[in-house]
Amino acid sequence: MTKNVKLATLTAAALISASMLGGCATTDKEARDMAQAAMDAANAAQACCNANEERINRMYQKIMSK
Repeated sequence: MTKNVKLATLTAAALISASMLGGCATTDKEARDMAQAAMDAANAAQACCNANEERINRMYQKIMSK
C-alpha cells in the first residue's frame, strides 16, 4: 500500500470510529433520559400507593375506635 492509501484508510477508520462513538453518546443520553422518566413515574406511583395506604389506615383506625 502506498503512503496516501494508508493515510486515507486510517482517516476513514478514525472518522467512522468517531461517528460511532458520537452515536453511542447520544444513545447513552437517551437511555439515561428514559431511565429518569421511568424513575419519576415509579416514584409518582409509589407516592400514590403510600397516600392510599395512609387513607385506608385512617379509615381502619376510625372504624376500630367506634
